[in-house]
Amino acid sequence: MDISASERAEKTKIELQEYYRFRRNIKYWAYFSGSWPIKDANFFYRALPFLVFTSTSLICIQQFRFVFANITNIGVMVGGFSLGTSFLSVAMKVALFKFHRLRLLEIHTILDGFHKESLADENSRYFVLEKLTGFRRLTKILSICVLFGCVFCIIGPMLLFVAQIRRNIRPLKYTLPTPAVYPWNTHDIGLLYILTFIYESYNVIAIGVVTLGIDGLFEFYIFFVIGQLRVLSEQMINFKATDDHNAIVRQWVTKFLVLKKCCQMLQTIYGPIILWQVVTNSTVICTVLFQVTHVSGISIGRYLLIFGYSGTKIMQTYLYSWAGSSLTAESEALGKSVYFCDWVSNGCQRLRTSVLIILTQKPLVIVAAGCVYISLDMFLMTLNTAVSYFFLLQTFEEKAS
Repeated sequence: MDISASERAEKTKIELQEYYRFRRNIKYWAYFSGSWPIKDANFFYRALPFLVFTSTSLICIQQFRFVFANITNIGVMVGGFSLGTSFLSVAMKVALFKFHRLRLLEIHTILDGFHKESLADENSRYFVLEKLTGFRRLTKILSICVLFGCVFCIIGPMLLFVAQIRRNIRPLKYTLPTPAVYPWNTHDIGLLYILTFIYESYNVIAIGVVTLGIDGLFEFYIFFVIGQLRVLSEQMINFKATDDHNAIVRQWVTKFLVLKKCCQMLQTIYGPIILWQVVTNSTVICTVLFQVTHVSGISIGRYLLIFGYSGTKIMQTYLYSWAGSSLTAESEALGKSVYFCDWVSNGCQRLRTSVLIILTQKPLVIVAAGCVYISLDMFLMTLNTAVSYFFLLQTFEEKAS
C-alpha cells in the first residue's frame, strides 16, 4: 500500500527510535556475554568468554552426573538431561564465537558501516527500517521467555523454602536452581550450600545472557543484510536511462558480493550452532513433553518453569528459521526487482549482459553445517522430531515398567 511522503517520514522517525532501542538491547546482552565485536577490547572483556565457558562446562559435568545417577528413573533423569544440554550449548556458542572473533568483527564492521550509510540517506532510511517490527517483536518474545525461565529457576528454591516454613514442615528440604550431583553435601544449609547456590545462579544467568546475546546477534545481522537488499532493490526499480549504467551496476554488484560474503561468514559461524540447536532443542522439547505427561505431583510453579523453558527453546528455533526464510524471500524479491527494471528497452548491450548475469545468481541462503537449510521448514522439522522422540521415549518407559 502506497503512503504519502509525510506519513512515510513519520513512520521512519518512529522506526528509527525503535531501531536504536533494538540495537541497544542486543548490544547489552551481547556485551555482557562477551560476544559483541570490539576491536581493542580490554583484558576483562577478553577473559569473559573463558569464564563463561569454564563455568558452564563444569556445571554441565555435574548435570550429566545427575543424569547417570538417575538413569533408571526416566521421569527424573530427563530434567537433568535437558538443562545439561542447555549448558553444553552455551559453552559451545561461547567457544565458537571466541574462535571466530576476527571473522565476526569483519561482519560487524561491514554491515554496520552499510547500515549507518543508509540511515544517513533520507531516501534509503525508510527501506532499511521497514522490516524492523518483525525482528524486534521476536527478540522481545524471546527475551520474555528467557528472563522468565531464569528468574523462576533461581527464585524457585527460595519460594519452596518459604512454603516449607509457612506449613511448618520439618526437616527443611534445601534445593538448588538446577538438578546436579556434586562431590560435597548440598542438602544441608551451610557455606557450601550457599556457595553452590550462588554458582548455579550465575550459570543460569549465563544461559539467559548468552542466549539473548548470541541468538540476538544472528537476527541483528540478518536484519542488516535484508535492509541492504531492499536498498539494492530500490536502486534497480528507480533505474533511469540517463544514469551512468556502468558505474551503478559496478557499485551494485560489488555491494551484493560483499553481502553474499557476509552471509557465507555468518553461515560459517552459526552453522554448527544452529545444527546443534535443531538436534538438542527437539530433544529438550521431547523431555519437557514427557515430564508434563508422565511425572506426577508437579507443582504449578514447576509447570510454569517447564513451559517457560520449552517456550524459550521453541522461540530459539523459530527465530533462526524465520530469519533465514526472511533473508531468502528478500533475496528472491531482489531478483524480481532486477528483472522488472527498465533494462530490456535500454539500448546499452553491456547493461543487458550485466543484468542477465545478475539474474543467474541464486538467492542468498544460510545452510547449517552444509546439511540443513535455515528456513521455516527447519522449524517444522524440529517439532516433528520432538514428537517422534517423545513416542520413542514413551516406548522405552513402557518396556522398562
